[in-house]
Order: sequence, then C-alpha cells, then structure tokens
Amino acid sequence: MNPEILIIACSPRKGGNSDMAASEGAGAASHMGFNPEVLYLRDYHILPCLGCHKCASSPGFTCVLREKDQCQFLLNMIDQARIVCLSSPIYFYHLPAHFKALIDRGQSFYERWMKTGPKEQSGKTLCLLVAGRKKGDALFKGSLLTLKYFLDPFSLDIADLCLLGIDEKGDLEKDLPARSRISEFVRHELGSIQER
Repeated sequence: MNPEILIIACSPRKGGNSDMAASEGAGAASHMGFNPEVLYLRDYHILPCLGCHKCASSPGFTCVLREKDQCQFLLNMIDQARIVCLSSPIYFYHLPAHFKALIDRGQSFYERWMKTGPKEQSGKTLCLLVAGRKKGDALFKGSLLTLKYFLDPFSLDIADLCLLGIDEKGDLEKDLPARSRISEFVRHELGSIQER
C-alpha cells in the first residue's frame, strides 16, 4: 500500500502559481496511486513565535501558544507524515511571512529533537519553489537553507524543484513545460520512495 502525502500550499494568494504547483503535484501523486491531502496555509491561524524558549523546558516540549492558534495541528501533521510537499512563492529572496511564522514555531520540535534525537523513520519533503525573477544565482539559497533546518527535527530530507520567471497570476497554468517539470519531479521522487 502506498503511503499518504501531505501537500501544503504556502502562498497567501488564492489561485496563484504556487497553488497551481501544488495542484500539479497532487495530480502526479494521485496518478501514481498516492492519496494526497492538500492544505492551504492561508486558511490557518498562525501566531508568530514569542522567542520565550518555554517549549525547551515544558512537558512534551509544548508551545505556550498551542491553544491560541492552529499551528500545533499543522506541525503535528508534518511530524506524522512520511512524505510532505511544500509549494511556495519566493518574495524578496525568501518565503512568505505566514509560512515563515510556521517555520519559526517549529522551535518546539527542534527542542524535542535536541533532547531526544531523530525519529526512527525518516521521510522526504518535496519543495516546489516559484519565483517571478528570471535570473538570480542566490534566489532560492536562503529559502532552501531555512527549509533544511526547519525539516531536520521532523527527519525529513529535502528534494527541490525551483522555477524561475513565473510571476503573474496564471503564468504557471499557461506554462506547460514548467507544469510537466513539476509532474516529472514529483513522479521521480515518489517513485524512488516506492522502491525503498
């Protein structure tokens, strides 16, 4: 039986290019027999991390904000998934603010990881990053580094597909080669997981 795949579309803009990338990824996963669940980060209330470090000493490494928003639900979903796909636009060389707030709140899982070590079973994250700029050698570097360290405590390795020059709403929908690249990337990565 194939594992499930959690897809999180991280754009604040409904119906934008990274939503299209998430949809393309979900379609490729479904075609391979996976059962993708797609969540839209903008639909969830996420408060910014307070930087209080209370999660480091609380029972179960719990965040003081866990009852005040939906962040814990999302982080638990990521923690329980074997395969995650994160689809995000790039704004000013980095991830959108709402997505970064989720990442910052991952501190409680980092504290758990530091005290208890990695989970026994590792998984994989497919990162689909979409940028409007047509060039830029360092365009995705900061985001990928942030994602690596965010996902380490969840024992999720990263594979990435970074697309340039997709800016206006509807650009990706019209760009059949780019959409094919997404489908091929997702099929390739999921195929390698099935072979394990």
